[in-house]
Amino acid sequence: MKLTFCAAEDRKGAEIGLKLLVASVAEHCPDVPLHLYRPDPLPEFAAWLKRFPQVRLFPERPRGAHQWNCKPQSLTPELSEPDSEAVWLDSDLMLTKDPRPLFRRLSPDQLGITQEPPSQADQGSLLRTKAWKLPVGRELPQTLNSCVLRVTRQHLPLLTRWRELLESPEYVAIQGRPVSERGVAFASDQDVLNALLGSKEFAHVPIGQFRNGVDVIHCGGALGYSISERLAGLFLPRPTFFHAISVKPWVVLSGVPLPGQSAWFRRLMHEVSPYLAYARRYRDVVDDPCEWLDRSSPVGLAMRAAGLGHWALRGLPITVAATLLRRIRPVE
Repeated sequence: MKLTFCAAEDRKGAEIGLKLLVASVAEHCPDVPLHLYRPDPLPEFAAWLKRFPQVRLFPERPRGAHQWNCKPQSLTPELSEPDSEAVWLDSDLMLTKDPRPLFRRLSPDQLGITQEPPSQADQGSLLRTKAWKLPVGRELPQTLNSCVLRVTRQHLPLLTRWRELLESPEYVAIQGRPVSERGVAFASDQDVLNALLGSKEFAHVPIGQFRNGVDVIHCGGALGYSISERLAGLFLPRPTFFHAISVKPWVVLSGVPLPGQSAWFRRLMHEVSPYLAYARRYRDVVDDPCEWLDRSSPVGLAMRAAGLGHWALRGLPITVAATLLRRIRPVE
């Protein structure tokens, strides 16, 4: 099938994430087009992109998109031909190898998507489908994470309906509130997608999941890469995707004071993140000082050394400690 990658980013100061994504795509898939939406890009960034002939820059948001609610708007134009296949990649993602073998395992009618870390609260589709007042067609036990999303022309009805909900006045108004006040079904675009996939209208859509710890590592949280996934990872090839989930390492490790008593812990988690380790290979490619790549505490340095350079061992003591704390924490 004719494959195209799509990505978008409209946040200030986030172009370094796009650069790392582009560099990893150029290394592992130099023959696959990457369509990149970046409203008002810095001239330096636009000039840097010219090194990569596979990248097409769109200096605006996709029509109808707002904030991160842009996936169906970005993907739909790529499905104009019968053999089209489009893959969304989040701007805080890096490829560590060619992902096309994963996509070839999927039939044309299968939606390819990653899994949300099981440690995240409010798992599954049911509460999201009900909150949107959609007839329930199935219950997905685990929440799906749309940091990687593969679609074909068979998914155009799903993309159209997803776009309609994301552009609805109700949803747009809620997006103006803090995330903590939105409700789980309205927090982000992927929550809306989970609601639709659990609905009667799209219960027939088969889902091919890219597995946590095997195909993707969600980096940055203490429990996003679990103990069991890490131990299994010692005997598996490197996962295809490293995803800097939640607060970004270039923010946490920038030296800017962070609010909260756990700021030091967030820094430590990013210091030992597989994403951070892999990003170092592109330091000379991105034309950015990237001082955040070198920020490290004595504890972080010790954990890096103890990890012996393996993605599954880096940060393992943090995950063990966080898992034990969660088990003994009183239930409120």
